[in-house]
Amino acid sequence: METFKIRSSAISGIMTKPKRKDDLISAGAKTYCKNWYTEKIYERTQDVTSKYMDKGNIMEDNSIDFIAKYLNYDRLIKNDEWFENDYMTGTPDVITDNEIIEVKNSWNCFTFPLLEDNIPTKGYYYQTQGYMHLTGLKKAKLIYTLMDTPEHLIEKEYRLEDKYRIKIFEIDYDEDVVNTIIDRVNSCREYLKTIKI
Repeated sequence: METFKIRSSAISGIMTKPKRKDDLISAGAKTYCKNWYTEKIYERTQDVTSKYMDKGNIMEDNSIDFIAKYLNYDRLIKNDEWFENDYMTGTPDVITDNEIIEVKNSWNCFTFPLLEDNIPTKGYYYQTQGYMHLTGLKKAKLIYTLMDTPEHLIEKEYRLEDKYRIKIFEIDYDEDVVNTIIDRVNSCREYLKTIKI
């Protein structure tokens, strides 16, 4: 079986500390590892879909264009290059000369973090750390956008001023966090050795 590596988008699934000192990894990380193991055995992935994910996927290119215009980039291009090292894998949304841009499309104004000072979903912080580690870049922007929802997903659209449709969190590379991720990956590998069929 192939060596366990964590997808950057799934890093948060292994980051919780175990409750007992005797445990290699947390209960949530065990569940993640078991699902990973099952995917490898059966050569299948578990597809998860929702209207929220559909909107994010449908609107991603529009969001990237909106971000480029709002932040005065000449042009931003959706990245499709897949990265991998000994511990992590992933495909960042946008890669510029000096930073990663990770785009998150909010479903509506109530899920959009307009008034938040900190990243509302810790997993996205870990995700950007993974992408920076994979690409060697030391800066990232996690950018939430609030785009008009496609008509086939809702019945009524609304329009807002641009400043109410974008929220940017600047993230610096944190070597200590990346080392913790690598430690968790190694612990997951040790745990996977204990699984018997």
